[in-house]
Amino acid sequence: MNNQAKIYSLYFAIDSLITSICTIINNRENSKKIDRDELFNKFWTNGKKKYSELNYDLVAEMGIANYKAEEEFGRIALAIENALGKLENDRHCYWIYCLWFALNIALVDYSFTDPLANQHNLYSEMEERLRLGYQKYLSSSQLTLEEWQNIDSIVKSKLGNF
Repeated sequence: MNNQAKIYSLYFAIDSLITSICTIINNRENSKKIDRDELFNKFWTNGKKKYSELNYDLVAEMGIANYKAEEEFGRIALAIENALGKLENDRHCYWIYCLWFALNIALVDYSFTDPLANQHNLYSEMEERLRLGYQKYLSSSQLTLEEWQNIDSIVKSKLGNF
């Protein structure tokens, strides 16, 4: 899977979690309704913040903070590789890492929202969401050019151009 496919797979996995979270919360009686876009922005913003903090430690810090940041990036790169395949190069890595953090944040939020979620095995939930996200990417890429451009513009309106 190329890096661009990883971005769409991660995006669709997060979108799937958001759908589940919104369905559960919005169907509760006397519950404040949740907006999908606001929830996505929350996860996306927190994912970018987590990336920035870790990247700062990697670039600006020396000593133990730098060493820990290198270890953390290595651990995350390995997790991404195990789930989605090896990162091709530096192209689009920023989005992949930010989306990875956002997915993890969304997954934790989901585990607290859904009483049926297996909170002890969130890794299998993540694998399943990523598998479904990749399948959605593959099926979306088979759409007409106009339909694909519509999906692409929605994704890029939320993430920015990549």
